[in-house]
Amino acid sequence: MKQFDRKLRSVQLDEEKEKKKKARNKGILITVILLVAAASITVLIFAGRIWQKPYDTYGIVSSQELTTDSSVRYAAYGQGYIIYDRDGVRAFTAGGEQLWNASYNLKNPIIAVCEPFTAVADKGAGQFYIIDNKGTTNTFSISGKIADVAVAVQGVTAVLATEKDRDHIYLFEPSKREQLVDIMIMTKQNGFPMAIALSQDGKKLVTSYLSTEGGALKSWVTFYNFGDVGQNFVDQMVGSYAFDAIVPEVAFLTNEMVIVGGDNCISLYRMTEVPKVRMNETFDMQIKSIFYSSTYTGVVLKGKTGEQDKLFLYNNNKAKKVLEIDFTYEYNNIYTQQEDIVLYGGQEMTILRTNGKLKFHTTFSKNVKYVFGIDNKEKYLVIGDQAAELIQLKRQ
Repeated sequence: MKQFDRKLRSVQLDEEKEKKKKARNKGILITVILLVAAASITVLIFAGRIWQKPYDTYGIVSSQELTTDSSVRYAAYGQGYIIYDRDGVRAFTAGGEQLWNASYNLKNPIIAVCEPFTAVADKGAGQFYIIDNKGTTNTFSISGKIADVAVAVQGVTAVLATEKDRDHIYLFEPSKREQLVDIMIMTKQNGFPMAIALSQDGKKLVTSYLSTEGGALKSWVTFYNFGDVGQNFVDQMVGSYAFDAIVPEVAFLTNEMVIVGGDNCISLYRMTEVPKVRMNETFDMQIKSIFYSSTYTGVVLKGKTGEQDKLFLYNNNKAKKVLEIDFTYEYNNIYTQQEDIVLYGGQEMTILRTNGKLKFHTTFSKNVKYVFGIDNKEKYLVIGDQAAELIQLKRQ
């Protein structure tokens, strides 16, 4: 019996030692985890402070000489840019390597881009082109005078053509000569066209028309659905909204989110199939600029006498204002991309973060015509009077 007791006590002691060992190891593990977590937080805080610190200068990664012809215009194209004029259009990488080119002869070219397709139309005439990312060109001619053009990711192109007392909105595919859709709009009833926008999948369209109904200016924003749901509506029109304002801007921010911009208001709609209002904002200050991306929509408001301008920024998905700041910068153009707000004009270029903090500011020795973000972080394509320079922001 005594022998059994000694063995039992020995087993119990071994179990207690094992429990203490496990508890000690667990304590060490918890300590290590806490130390790693603390170090990670410190690194994140430090990295965040570096991220928030403004850039001091920049370096030129590459430079391409440009023509000094004042009729030449530019557009963003993926990680590069497009040059177009009356004689043709060319696409380049950010480093200046030509991707493709297409020739034409247009008096007043206007352009729409939705990679990999580009649509170029002769505003005020009846000819337009749909061009893919290899430079393959499909040529179209229509009756009426082209007022606006939009293109989708698979090349479906919307063309707004005006006639004497009516307008037509046509949809074309690159490989087909006949139109997919023909919507006729009587201008005496609906007013005069201001803008059109086409969804990325080419199945939804938004138009803005200005009328003088009853002697007062009124805008009508109309939504069309060319998919299965739209077949259940007359003329595939799935919604229409009136604005007591001039509405010169409509755009699809994503395939489902639509921005409507007026002279004193902005609205966001979600259009999965039919439009639903997500946000309406009316301002008692004049809108100087509306800018947007798939993530954010912003407005710059002109301050009243003795007051500063204001910048408001909204999160599109939440349909909620996320930034309101006094705005003192001079600019000719402004846009938002990822977490940047980029503005430029004259010889100045300024980049703000979407939290309102300054990211970068510089004064060039040349006029700045266009600035395109390249990698959404540190590289920007700056197009001046004589050269396109790819720059990279730096800290000293």
